[in-house]
Amino acid sequence: MFTAALAVHLFSMGLPVQRTDEGSIFPGDGSYAVNSEHTHDPCIVELDGRTFCFSTGNGGGMKSTKDFKTWDIHGPIMKTPPDWLKTMIPEHRSIWAPDGVRVGKKVRIYYCASRYFGGNDSAIGFQENEHFDANKPNEGWTDRGMVIESSKAKGNHYNCIDPDVQIDQTGRHWMFFGSYYSGIYVVELDPETGKIKPGKEPVSVAWNKGSKENALEGAAGCFHDGYYYLWVSYGLAAQGVRSTYQVMVGRSKTPDGPFLDANSTPMTEGGHVNILKTSPPMFSPGHNEVMHHSDGRWMMSYHFYDGRKFWTGDKWGMPRLQVREFLWSPDGWPLPGLPVEFTNQVKLKDHNSPAGKWLHQADFTNVEVITLTPDGVIESGKRRGKWEVKGDSLLMKWPKIDDEKDFWIDQLQLAYKGNYYVGRNQSGLVIRGIRSELK
Repeated sequence: MFTAALAVHLFSMGLPVQRTDEGSIFPGDGSYAVNSEHTHDPCIVELDGRTFCFSTGNGGGMKSTKDFKTWDIHGPIMKTPPDWLKTMIPEHRSIWAPDGVRVGKKVRIYYCASRYFGGNDSAIGFQENEHFDANKPNEGWTDRGMVIESSKAKGNHYNCIDPDVQIDQTGRHWMFFGSYYSGIYVVELDPETGKIKPGKEPVSVAWNKGSKENALEGAAGCFHDGYYYLWVSYGLAAQGVRSTYQVMVGRSKTPDGPFLDANSTPMTEGGHVNILKTSPPMFSPGHNEVMHHSDGRWMMSYHFYDGRKFWTGDKWGMPRLQVREFLWSPDGWPLPGLPVEFTNQVKLKDHNSPAGKWLHQADFTNVEVITLTPDGVIESGKRRGKWEVKGDSLLMKWPKIDDEKDFWIDQLQLAYKGNYYVGRNQSGLVIRGIRSELK
């Protein structure tokens, strides 16, 4: 029988292993590393040559990896809840959505807890390690107390969960937080104390106007090429394959917004650019974090519900950790690349031309087999289109049904040695393709 232990042994020997993306409608979407299971709300951060993951759980879960093939489990980030949290929420069971950030030589982990699921009797606190040792990651932590709280009794509009701390280009610290009905907020922190800067109040930066419940949560941020990007998860989590998470993003010239989409609609008015959706067996990917790895790759971590595995109770779809590379479009918007767990399992050959058979997918829906002929024709069943390469871009032109002289255009970029393309069509929907031999 093929087991996780055997997989680790084969990886260490450099031998091929069973592909973990079996059953994926788009190759790679269901791939995972050893010890990825039962991971919710993951944050990844690179510390001293290893990538650490902190996630929701009893005391918060901590694991690390050097190769994204196997995660080493280190256990909880705190053995028992701090006294202030036990006093505030006696019935509290677990730490939610921890977020790790390096501050000079220190490492801080912000975390949250709530009295009950779906309410706003919640609080965010943090713990700090002044001399973090990647070889002894459980040692040296000191709890620094509460950062902010919310409650219905106090009339707070926001909900103090899902913290994400970002350090801007000038060294100022910002904490994004918030969940579900109350939207996403940002507030400035004091870099020295790690707590809210005196005189600063939370500001609303994102709402899901397409949802009656304002269903969004799990903020994450990054800076790239002059813009601050705010990532959020629309939809519902924690329901296994019945969950509805999808990852959205907006951007701003300043770290506290306003964050806009590609049409300049503010995220507070529902503006968003879609990055990642369900693509079975990867159901409801979300609550992501963003990391610019020291090797130059941009990566996003998130959990997804594995449609091949039972979870708990009446829920099908075990939550797993996945780390996916992402690329940048010419106009500066993130695009989904391939999971690192998948590229660790396949050998990518160099291709000088896009010609060949591809598995093509629009907006994370059904996959179709298409052929790009050497003479620039797209063959898709009875449909015929045209393709051409312009600089670093692959352009696909699909004739419109009502006017074959006019075209829908997919503007794509080739990646992974010519084995993958990704971009958006004129409606802003994500278009992906991968060579069929990689299935």
